Amino acid sequence: MNAPAVIMLSASFLLLSLTAALAASAASAAPRRSYATVPGHPCIRSLEGTADAMSDLAEAHPSLASVITIGDSYLRENPGGAEANGAFPAGGYALKALVLTNGDAATASADKARVLIVAGHHPRELGPPELVLRFAERLLAGHGADAETTALLDRTEISLVFHANPDGRHVAEARRDLMWRKNANGGEHSSCGSSRLGVDLNRNYDFFWGDTSGGRASDDPCKSNYAGRRAFSEPESRAVRGLARRLFPRAQRRDDPEGSVDVPVGEDNTGVFVDVHSSGGYVFYPWGYEDSKSPDNDSLESLARKMASFNGYKLWAGGQPDFQYPVSGDASDYMYAAMGVASFGYEIGKAFYEDCDLFERKIAPDNIPSLM
Repeated sequence: MNAPAVIMLSASFLLLSLTAALAASAASAAPRRSYATVPGHPCIRSLEGTADAMSDLAEAHPSLASVITIGDSYLRENPGGAEANGAFPAGGYALKALVLTNGDAATASADKARVLIVAGHHPRELGPPELVLRFAERLLAGHGADAETTALLDRTEISLVFHANPDGRHVAEARRDLMWRKNANGGEHSSCGSSRLGVDLNRNYDFFWGDTSGGRASDDPCKSNYAGRRAFSEPESRAVRGLARRLFPRAQRRDDPEGSVDVPVGEDNTGVFVDVHSSGGYVFYPWGYEDSKSPDNDSLESLARKMASFNGYKLWAGGQPDFQYPVSGDASDYMYAAMGVASFGYEIGKAFYEDCDLFERKIAPDNIPSLM
């Protein structure tokens, strides 16, 4: 068996285990208490409601769930920056992750498979954090009631970042008219005006960072896909990178990922990364920086097709007919190229400010079983 096929065996096992567990526990999720929701979107919990739900899940399932702090937002590090826009949150936020695993299981922590799922890079995309939160609730409700889900949490550690850009989410909830996409870094770009400040966090990762050719990113601070002054210039992207470094083995990282784009990842590599966005109806995977296949394309495509079999989404990747456009400095390519993990993403739904009827009827039911 060649290296590209072998490397994805652990990822394939995780995918099959997760989808089987979620399908089996589809009716077992406990009813949710009432949480604060986004105005006009009663199906989607707000930044405050999500934080409360995380705390409640950890309290209700102390052996299965814990909340950790992974870093700070731009405004938490630079509280004076809130003056740049009246909608910016004073004091900023801590970035949190919900970690799911059975701490009492026989499998030692060091031997568990690791999955990292991130949502909220672009805060105007309301649906992804709610989808990932419901995924967490479904898993926790199924442990002890469903054999597949129980085995999954006994053998796997799943880290969930619901809001990778909490400052921006605060703005998106308070000022829908701004369609806020970036973070709240306005310290250097007063010429943009208060409504166009910030850095696009999903162009700030260190893989072909700063490549503006073909619209991959922008070096104009006023543009919506502005990549920042340098790779990982923003505390939010550094926080996600830091969590990935804690989860995925140092030995499988690449010091020169851009120089290794034609080299398959190592056959003993482990770990899965998923980045959830909206909208459009796509499952994406490397490469995203150009319309060409990665050296592990056959295995990645096979897993992506399994994911898409649940939601009917098209495949967005190099070499696919539905490749939309190239991007640089994004999280998905970075996690595969630099961290050496199987990496995927979603573009869920049909709108940034998602309609609740569609979310409840189609988006959540189709994508929760599809999520890794």
